[in-house]
Amino acid sequence: MTALFLASAVVAMTLYGTASVLQAHAARRATGPAVLRHPAYLAGLACDGLAWAAQVVAMWRLPMFTVEAILAGSLAVTILIGIPALGLRPTRWDWLGVALTCVGVGVVSVAAGPERSASPDAGLRWALLATLLATLLVAALSYQRGGMVVQGLVAGLGYGLSAVFVRVTMQLSGAGTSWLVIPELYLALLAGGCGVVMYARALEHQRVGPPTALLWVVEVVGPGTIGLLALGDTIRSGWVPAAALGVAAAVAGCVLLAMSPTQQEAGA
Repeated sequence: MTALFLASAVVAMTLYGTASVLQAHAARRATGPAVLRHPAYLAGLACDGLAWAAQVVAMWRLPMFTVEAILAGSLAVTILIGIPALGLRPTRWDWLGVALTCVGVGVVSVAAGPERSASPDAGLRWALLATLLATLLVAALSYQRGGMVVQGLVAGLGYGLSAVFVRVTMQLSGAGTSWLVIPELYLALLAGGCGVVMYARALEHQRVGPPTALLWVVEVVGPGTIGLLALGDTIRSGWVPAAALGVAAAVAGCVLLAMSPTQQEAGA
C-alpha cells in the first residue's frame, strides 16, 4: 500500500513538471491573453489539476515531508522533458541538481514511517488560521510594490498552508463527516489561490530562479515540520539523520535547478 501512495506522489511530481513544460511551450507561441487559450496551456492546467488530485491521494498515508520533497522533483522533470520539448541545454550544475533531487527523493521515500492517528487540536487550527490571515495581509501589501523575494516567500507559504489544510481536512473527515462541512477545505483553496497569484506576480520580475527556489524551500520545510510535530507524521526508527539529509539534498537540488539559467529559459 505504501508503494501505491509513493507512486501517487511520483505521478504528481511528473505531472507538475509536465505542466510547466506545456505552459512554457504555449508562452513561446502566443502572447498576452492568447496564451490562456492555447491548447498547450490548457493541457498544462489539466496536468496541474490531475497532479493536485494525485498529491491529495499521496497525503492520505505518507508524511508531508515525503510528499513535498518528492513534489520538489518537478523542477528536475521540467529540465528532463524540456530537453527534447523546448530544446533546453542543461549545464553540469543542472545535472548536479537533478542528481541531488533524485537522491533526496529516494531517501525520504524510504525513510517515511507509519502514520499515527492524530486529530488536530483547536490550538493548531487557530494558529494555522492566524498564519493564513497574516500571509494574506502580506500578500495584499506586497502585490504592487513587493519584490520577487517577498512574493516568492508568500507564494511558498500559500502553497505550504494549502497542503497542511488538506491534511487537517483529511484527519477531521473521519466517522462519516463530509469534507464539504470542514472549514479547512475552503481555507486550503484560499491558501492555494494565494500561492498561485503571488507566484505569478513574482515571475513578472522576469527572473524565475529566486522566487521558485524560495517557494520550494518553504513548501518542503514548513508542512514537513508541522506534520512531524503536530499531525502524526513519523520517520522510520533509526532513519531520522537519513531523512534530514534526504530533505536537505532535495531542497539543495531544487535550489540549484531553480537558480539555473536553464530553468530561466524554461520559464521564459
